[in-house]
Amino acid sequence: GSMYRRAAVSVSIWVLVIAGASAGTPFEENFVDATLRIDFHHVGDAQREFVTVDRVIRQGVWAGSPTRLVDPFSYGGYLVEARDAESGKLLYSHGFDSYFGEYRTTTPALEGTMRTYHESVLLPFPKRPLKVEFTARRRDGTTVPLGEVTIDPASHDIASDPPSRGALVVESHIGGSPHQSLDIAILGEGYTTDEVGLFREDLARATRTLLDFEPYASNKDRISVRGVLAPSPESGCDEPTRGLYRETSLGVTFNSLGYERYVLTESNRRVRDVAANVPYDALVIMINHDRYGGGGIYNLFCTFTAHSQWADYLLLHEFGHSFSGLADEYYS
Repeated sequence: GSMYRRAAVSVSIWVLVIAGASAGTPFEENFVDATLRIDFHHVGDAQREFVTVDRVIRQGVWAGSPTRLVDPFSYGGYLVEARDAESGKLLYSHGFDSYFGEYRTTTPALEGTMRTYHESVLLPFPKRPLKVEFTARRRDGTTVPLGEVTIDPASHDIASDPPSRGALVVESHIGGSPHQSLDIAILGEGYTTDEVGLFREDLARATRTLLDFEPYASNKDRISVRGVLAPSPESGCDEPTRGLYRETSLGVTFNSLGYERYVLTESNRRVRDVAANVPYDALVIMINHDRYGGGGIYNLFCTFTAHSQWADYLLLHEFGHSFSGLADEYYS
């Protein structure tokens, strides 16, 4: 077990790092150095599933690799593929898991209760129209088409809203340019304006925890960690089983999908608007709370409570799910 898992993490970091080594002409031919964010609604139950596009937004510099544009792994229950609309050539692909993907395995979903989750994918910003296709990948090897959209970069329908205003950005550790580094954004949740100092301390500790651990330690000169804090009106996060609901910037809650220690957020648009203040490949949500809890979904985000005595373990464990695709347990 553990030997295989270590190997898997090393491989994924290696791919990210080697990929950024040189600026390839295919990127310059097809894309500009900006990010295309597609927000969509993911709707369904255990049997039925589809996506509808919500908004398309142009954001800051492309954080990913300019050379490794097609995902080399077949990980994740979902796949987004972007093709040149005219020639049909595959220009970009990305595998991921989602909150909806977890929901569809629950009892309500199996009983036919439809739910809608808001999700986003990030692509490099195209120079010409792109046909973007969403596919579900089942464990038995079958695939289900979920929807497609053609995006014209010249369209007035593409928004360019600025990132959430009033967010504090802290460059905790910069390893290199966004094209040549693994860019990790650590978003603070449940820190008030009076707790900015605490956020900075927790961010420094989380950065050390990650960068002192292999295989991140050996690659720390090729990893960047940035903290982003949109201060919350109240400290902490929601705890439904204790009847506690707090007004926070990212809408994080315990008891996700009915499991007490499972901590996630369904406020995807808010998370993405705050994160847009920095370039990112991987998202971590750090919660100002002392109760044990966390969660991690592959290529989506992970969460951990910063003041549990298990905080360092939680961060490394959940980041193993969200970044490295380690599937050593499921939400149940």
